[in-house]
Amino acid sequence: MKHLSILLCICFLSLGASAQAGRKTAAQTEKADSSWLLKKYLAAIDTLVLERDSLDAQPRSSQPNPYFLLLLSRPTLYSSTLQQVMGTTDTSCPDPQVQRIYASRQALASLYAHAPRLVTQTEADLKGQALIRSDVNEMLTVSDKLADKVAAATLAPEMEGPIEVITRRPNFWKFSGDASLQFVQNYFSDNWYKGGETNFTGNFALTLRANYNDQRKFTWNNTLDFQLGFQTTESDKNRTFRPSSNLLRYTTDAGYKAWKNWYYSLLVILQTQVAPNYQRNSDNLSSKFLSPLEVTVAPGLKWEVTWGSKKQFSYKLNVAPLAMKILYVHEDSIVTNFGLAKGENSKITFGPNITMNTRWQICKQIAWSSRVYWMSNYTYNIWEWENTIDFTVTKLITAQMYLYPRFDNSSTRKYPDGAEMSHFMFKEWLSLGLKYNF
Repeated sequence: MKHLSILLCICFLSLGASAQAGRKTAAQTEKADSSWLLKKYLAAIDTLVLERDSLDAQPRSSQPNPYFLLLLSRPTLYSSTLQQVMGTTDTSCPDPQVQRIYASRQALASLYAHAPRLVTQTEADLKGQALIRSDVNEMLTVSDKLADKVAAATLAPEMEGPIEVITRRPNFWKFSGDASLQFVQNYFSDNWYKGGETNFTGNFALTLRANYNDQRKFTWNNTLDFQLGFQTTESDKNRTFRPSSNLLRYTTDAGYKAWKNWYYSLLVILQTQVAPNYQRNSDNLSSKFLSPLEVTVAPGLKWEVTWGSKKQFSYKLNVAPLAMKILYVHEDSIVTNFGLAKGENSKITFGPNITMNTRWQICKQIAWSSRVYWMSNYTYNIWEWENTIDFTVTKLITAQMYLYPRFDNSSTRKYPDGAEMSHFMFKEWLSLGLKYNF
C-alpha cells in the first residue's frame, strides 16, 4: 500500500501540472482521461499482484520485492521493456522470478501505449543520475560454467595421518515375523484327521521369516509357523482341555534364477504337531509330536511375481514333477491311523507336487493369505487349502477368519462304531484378539 500511495501521488502531481498549462475545459478532459488511464494502470498492477501470488510458492515477505521496482518507482522508459515487446523474447521460462520480470515489463508496455504522458524520464536519465550501474554488463549463458567464474581453488580435503578404507558388504538378509493371541470360535468336521470339536478356544500363533535375496540370481526363503491352541470341552469326561490348533511347520525353498520370474528351485517342508491329542472320553492317543512327521522334498521350478504399485498382491508357485514325501510315525500304537502297517514307522512315496502361496492386501484393513498344497503318488491324493483373512481394527487389535478344507485318501479312518469316515475334512475359526508385526 505504501508503494501504491506514492505512485498515486506522483500520478496526481503530473496530472495537476498538465491541467494548469491548458484551459479549464481541456484540463477537465485531461483529468478525466488521466483518471481513466490511472484506473486501468492500477487494474494492471492488481492483475500482476495476483499473478505474483500464484507464482510465488514461498511465504510473502514484509520487505519490498525488488522484482516490482520497475512498476513502483517513477514511470520510466526502459529499453529492456521495448526489446521484450518488439523483439522475439521467449517468455515461456517456468522460473517464477523470471516470470515476474516479464510480467512487469508487459505492464510497463501497456503504460507506454495508453498513457505516454505519464512517462517523464528514460533509462538514460537514470544512468546519468548513477541510479543504474553500468559496470555489470556480462551476461551468463547456459553454456557457461559457474566454476569458470570464480578463482581457482582446490577441492581436495586436507587430512592428517593415513586414511583407512573400510569395505562393507550389503546385507541381503531380511528378517520379519508376527505373533498373535486370538480368542476363537471354531468348527471341526467330525472326521478331522487330528481330532477336535466345535467350541470356544484360545489360540497362539507365531510366524518367523528369514529371507535371503542377492538381487541378482539366488534367493533363499525360510518360514517357521507355530500354532498352539486349547479349547474347553464338555463332551470329554477324561480331560478339561483339548488342543484345537496344533502345528509346527518349517518351510524352506532355494531358487536360482533361470529367466525373468522363473527359478530353478528346491522346496522342503517339515510338518508335525506340538501337543498330544487323545480320542474323546478315552486315553487312546490320536497324535503327538513326531507322530506323524511329514517331510516333502520337491525339486522343480518356481514362479514368483508381485503386482500393484505398492505390491499389494504377491504370488509364488512351486511345481515339482517328481517330489518325494516321507511319512514318519514315532509312536508304534498309532501307525495304522496314518496308513502304515503294524511294525512300520515310515513310508516314502514319489509323485508330483504343487505348492502355491499368495497374499492379497485387499485394502489397508483387510489382507488375505492363502496356501494351496497338492501331493500325489498316482494312487492317493492329499489336497490342502489354508485361508487366513485378517481384519485390522487397530494397530494391535485384529479379527481373523481361518478356513481350512482338506482332502486325504491316503488312509482309511473309522468312527468308534466302525463306520468309515469321509476323506473330505473342514476346519474353521473366527477370532478376535491381539497381533503384533515385527
